[in-house]
Amino acid sequence: MVSIIIPIYKVARFLDTCVESVTAQTYRNLEILLVDDGSPDECPAMCDAWAERDSRVRVIHKPNGGLSDARNAGIAHATGDYIYFVDSDDAIAPNLVEDCLRAMRKYDADLVMFKFDTISESGRTLLSDYRHNDFDQVQVLTPVETIKMQVKAEIDGYFWAFLAPASTYQGTGFSFPVGRKIEDLSRICNVIGAATRVVRIPEVLYHYRMRGGSITATADPKLMRDWMKAADDREEYIDERFPELKGFMKLQQLNFFANLDYETMRQSLIAGLKIDPEDADALRRRIDGLRNDVEKDDSETIPDALLELLGILKLAVSNGVNGLVEGAAVPVGAVPARPGASGASVASGAGSVDSTGKDESDEQGEKPSLSDLFRDMREDWRQMRIQWVDAMQNAVEERQRD
Repeated sequence: MVSIIIPIYKVARFLDTCVESVTAQTYRNLEILLVDDGSPDECPAMCDAWAERDSRVRVIHKPNGGLSDARNAGIAHATGDYIYFVDSDDAIAPNLVEDCLRAMRKYDADLVMFKFDTISESGRTLLSDYRHNDFDQVQVLTPVETIKMQVKAEIDGYFWAFLAPASTYQGTGFSFPVGRKIEDLSRICNVIGAATRVVRIPEVLYHYRMRGGSITATADPKLMRDWMKAADDREEYIDERFPELKGFMKLQQLNFFANLDYETMRQSLIAGLKIDPEDADALRRRIDGLRNDVEKDDSETIPDALLELLGILKLAVSNGVNGLVEGAAVPVGAVPARPGASGASVASGAGSVDSTGKDESDEQGEKPSLSDLFRDMREDWRQMRIQWVDAMQNAVEERQRD
């Protein structure tokens, strides 16, 4: 039996679509756990109605504690041999469970990952280009190979993007961190490390809805702090479980900062938020610490372009603390690497930065805007923002038609 856990909070508009996609699975031996996380709308009653309609549905009503707390409650009540998580505003393909179980048997794997697409609030399929989906052949991997791909952002950490045995979560001390966001990143490698063999199947089995009110689309000044805690959790687990990856982890975290945190900072600025000086300082210290660790390890080398990007990132953080806004001129001209590049590289046509952090284009009187600086940010984050805007536009158009 497969237990499907669906945490629920203020998603009345999408809940029926989500649960319908789960009850319609071609694999019928399911336990469907609807975890009402103290939702103040009609969701609790909707959950109870589903339990009356389908005997496989069980409802857990609990005080509001957040996504992690709701997932933990679902794990505690699950009785299936496998556990799968679905976000209550999304939907799944009818063959998801059946195809995952078939892949487990065929490839003798105990962790199955798959592709996903993105949909708007109205359910329209959106264009997206996530690196996670950039494969078209079955991949059979060891846990170490999979963890390396995850750390390099070639595999996303979404817990709805794979099916795992219940034994991964139960009786092992596993739990999601309560009171924090970015909970998936915090625990994804724990799940991978518990596997003996991983298989990735090139099938789109999940429909990820981009909407303005979701956790990932809501700007929050605490987000960076939670991300850093999640990154610490992941590194601590990998260092303990796979010590041979220690040098690899240090270098990849630097690459991750150079390619991702520009966008984190930009989104905070675009949203009109001020970056907390303590958070910015902690990020700068983290970058310096990782850089020192890697430089002491002869087995790993930091590419020169990455060193430049790290300096640019620290300047961007400082500018952010001082109130930099979208469109303002900044004294840097290099842009982060596009995804798929080897290491990190500077985009062609951008001004170079010398060891003092000065942009050579300054001498020519050119000061690139912030939007220019970030134009080649990691593709999946850029696409997420594009799809979010598209979803918001769809919502506006629908309201106007109504």
